[in-house]
Amino acid sequence: MTTTHINDIDIYYEEHGPADGEPVLLIMGFMSHAGIWFAQVDALKERYRVIALDNRGAGRSSAPEGPYTIAQMADDAAGLLDYLGVKKAHVLGTSMGGTITQELAIRHPKVVRSLVLG
Repeated sequence: MTTTHINDIDIYYEEHGPADGEPVLLIMGFMSHAGIWFAQVDALKERYRVIALDNRGAGRSSAPEGPYTIAQMADDAAGLLDYLGVKKAHVLGTSMGGTITQELAIRHPKVVRSLVLG
């Protein structure tokens, strides 16, 4: 289990693929976990450095007293990228993860190379 402490919580994340591959960050929707991305991870991991996280309050990340905001979760994602030394990433979000992805692009535009909403 891989976790790191960001923004006062423990964030669970997974990395797949070559460490020197172009980074792709996967952000899942409401109450879902990183493992749900298994098909996308399998398709991308040969060529890309694939990073998937569990949002705060979901999966294996901390669930502090809520409520949580989309801005907090975008900041968590930016903090994870910073922790991992990722300067720019392609970012894919689905459902609520798409909203987090948009907020990440607004709040931290320098870390988003491209944006995919699902």
